[in-house]
Amino acid sequence: MRTRCVLLIAAAGLSLAFAKSASAADLSLPPIYKAPPPAFFSWTGWYIGVNGGGGWGTTSHTVTAGVTGLPALTTGNFNTSGGVAGGTVGYNYQFNWFLVGAEADLDWSNIRGTFNGAVPIPGGTAGFSVSSQLQWLETTRVRAGFVWDHALIYGTAGAALGGLNAAANASAAASGIGAAVTASDTQTRFGWTAGGGVEYAFTNYLSGKVEYLYVDLGSQNQIVIDNVKFKTNIVRAGLNLHF
Repeated sequence: MRTRCVLLIAAAGLSLAFAKSASAADLSLPPIYKAPPPAFFSWTGWYIGVNGGGGWGTTSHTVTAGVTGLPALTTGNFNTSGGVAGGTVGYNYQFNWFLVGAEADLDWSNIRGTFNGAVPIPGGTAGFSVSSQLQWLETTRVRAGFVWDHALIYGTAGAALGGLNAAANASAAASGIGAAVTASDTQTRFGWTAGGGVEYAFTNYLSGKVEYLYVDLGSQNQIVIDNVKFKTNIVRAGLNLHF
């Protein structure tokens, strides 16, 4: 009987010692760390920004009525180029992987081109010079695209307004008699624009973009008798601050 009690006490002591050892071993193991799920960036909200870049395109002048002493003339398309810079405001709404929004911008512009030519007239020649200059551009557009977390690829289209200056200089020399005409006119032209771009969010508040826009300001009479067409391509980069 005594022997059995001693054996039971010894077994209990061994069990207790083993349990303490196992507990100490568990405490010595490093805790298991589980990383939090990755944060998903949301594009929904207002933003403002700045942009800058350049443009190139074509313009043409066609005189639709004769100028005294000069024949009617047309230039055909000639090239324009120059820079743009300005500001942007917009709003995005994202659902799942799709984004829709609206954006407006106003840019200073110096996209311009000049054509010089000459035409024969009785007893001499008539030289002329015409130019087109886009002085400012405003667009109001919708945007739609696909989102991959911090990256966005989008298409855009809408209305365009531009301040277009048209200038003409003409001179004639016939049988020793000279004549000269100089005129200019600036009008607000209405047209359309379409394009697309890519944008990347560096932080929750700052993103950068590169985009392309095609702008068509149509055909309209300026300087009374001069029908002026203007089309341009614009590539610009920008930074947007999100709220």
